[in-house]
Amino acid sequence: MVASLVVGALIGGLGGGLAEIVPEWVLSIYDPFIFMALTVVVGWNAASFGWSLVNGALAAFGSLVGQIMASVAVHGLSPFDGLAGGASGLNVLLLALTVLGPLAYLANRTDGWGVVACGMTAGVVLGEAVEELVHLLHGQPYQGWQWAVGTGFALAAVILLVFARRAAARLYALLVAMAYSSSYGMLALAL
Repeated sequence: MVASLVVGALIGGLGGGLAEIVPEWVLSIYDPFIFMALTVVVGWNAASFGWSLVNGALAAFGSLVGQIMASVAVHGLSPFDGLAGGASGLNVLLLALTVLGPLAYLANRTDGWGVVACGMTAGVVLGEAVEELVHLLHGQPYQGWQWAVGTGFALAAVILLVFARRAAARLYALLVAMAYSSSYGMLALAL
C-alpha cells in the first residue's frame, strides 16, 4: 500500500521535474500513460478487489501529487498549471486512473467477466488516445500528439495480449475496448 503511493509519487515527481528538459513527445507518452501502466500493474498484482482499489487510488494520487510538487519546486509553476488540461480534465484523469486498478484485478479472472474487465481496462487506455484524436479534430493538438496516440494503442494492445489468454477472448475484449473508447470519444467530441 505504501509502496504504491511512494512509487507513484516518485514517478510523478520525476516527470514533473524533467518537464522542461525532455522533448514534448516524451512528455506526451509519460503523462498519462506511465501513470496508467503503473496503476494497471498495481491492480493486477493486488491480493483482492479491495486492495486493487486502494492501491490503484494511492498510485494515482501519489503520481499526481508528485508531479504537482515537482512542478512547483523545480519550475516554480503554480499548482495544477497545465495538469490534465484543467480541473475537469484532472477529475476525469483521476477517475480513469483509480478505475484502472480494480479493472486490472478483475481482468485476471478466466470467465466472461474477466474478458469484459480486460476490454474495459484496454478501453480506458484507448480512451486517452481517442481524446488526443478529438483534440486534433478540434484543431487543438499539441506537439507530440502522435506519440501519445501510438502509445495508447500500444499499451492497450499489450493489455489485451497479457490479460486475455485465448484468441476468442482477445477478440471479444478488443470489441469491448473499441466500444468503450469510441463512446468516450463521441462524448468528448460532443463537449
